[in-house]
Amino acid sequence: MKTKIKGTLLFILVIFSNRMYSQQNLNMEEGIAIINHFSNVYPKFNREFNILRNTEKKIKGFNFIRSNGRGNPASAKMNGFITIDISFIENSVPNYDDNRLVVVLFHEIGHLHYFTENKYRRNKEDNEKFAFEYSLKRTKELAENGDCMPLKTGLKYMKLRSQSNNLDDEHVRALKRMVNEPLYYEYMEFAEKCASLE
Repeated sequence: MKTKIKGTLLFILVIFSNRMYSQQNLNMEEGIAIINHFSNVYPKFNREFNILRNTEKKIKGFNFIRSNGRGNPASAKMNGFITIDISFIENSVPNYDDNRLVVVLFHEIGHLHYFTENKYRRNKEDNEKFAFEYSLKRTKELAENGDCMPLKTGLKYMKLRSQSNNLDDEHVRALKRMVNEPLYYEYMEFAEKCASLE
């Protein structure tokens, strides 16, 4: 009897877990419509997304998924497609505000540039470092035009993540290198002087 109950409970747990972690694919029109619908909540992300999808030649297209805000908000593929988890837009996910989502978007564009510039010799850690630095470069451009918060947010979370001990993660290894280099300190100095309204 106990074995049967345990088996039933295990079955229910498996079904529940699959539903919790299930991923739903959306078509392009649905994804864009959701991003535009939440433009009042994430105005910076909405603006940059729409500018980039119309001007960035490295982007070949977008895939949209919904996975309950678990995992990463976005990822980039060598074929030029960026996948966006729309759950991060539809729900308030801790530590992923408008500014950080802008940083994430630029990070994925950075991956596309890395793929193009390194067709024959690719390294995951170097790829991540390139993408982090690209996102700082682009958010600095926003800061030069009066909005310092994406840059400050990117620097903050990059520093925090660099303090992780998870050396199996290429993001962490890349950041541990990056935060000790002169370029990172230049961005830090610029951000400290930045006069954006916060």
